[in-house]
Amino acid sequence: MTLLRSRLPQEAADYATAALPRVLATAYRFTGNRADAEDLAQDTLTAVLTKWERVRQADSVDAYVRTMLVNRFLSMKRHSSHEVVSLAPLDPSRVSPPSLDDWNPDHDTMWAVLRTLPARQRAVLVLRYYEDLPDDTIAAILGCAPATVRSLAFRALGALRLKTTDGLTRERIG
Repeated sequence: MTLLRSRLPQEAADYATAALPRVLATAYRFTGNRADAEDLAQDTLTAVLTKWERVRQADSVDAYVRTMLVNRFLSMKRHSSHEVVSLAPLDPSRVSPPSLDDWNPDHDTMWAVLRTLPARQRAVLVLRYYEDLPDDTIAAILGCAPATVRSLAFRALGALRLKTTDGLTRERIG
């Protein structure tokens, strides 16, 4: 790492160090598990460092990096040909959000349902509700129209309502 760091401009190294917690938190919200989030964040920041000259010329470096993160997440989901099957129940002490301040036991249920959504729908919900971005910005990140963002959000929220309502009904009956 020292060899790589010595070739990087100090500005790039400082940016990557400062951005890591933000990028990791967003990556966790996309993936729902810490190991995949760390891989996604590392992959994204490595790309940022290797393309620093282009990245630093963007109007907003943070927005550019967020777009890189979303694109890498969607690409990862698109090219993933395997399904992860958990043989053990979710253990919050092993798979926790990047910050304990973000932890809420109800998140386990939400993450389980959120992970069932298609990648683009999940990305829209994370960018809209966790990153608090407007539809126009999300559309620019995803490379689609704002109406598409609203449509994806509508479908995702409908699916979440169905899945959480089914779970609550089963809880009351069972």
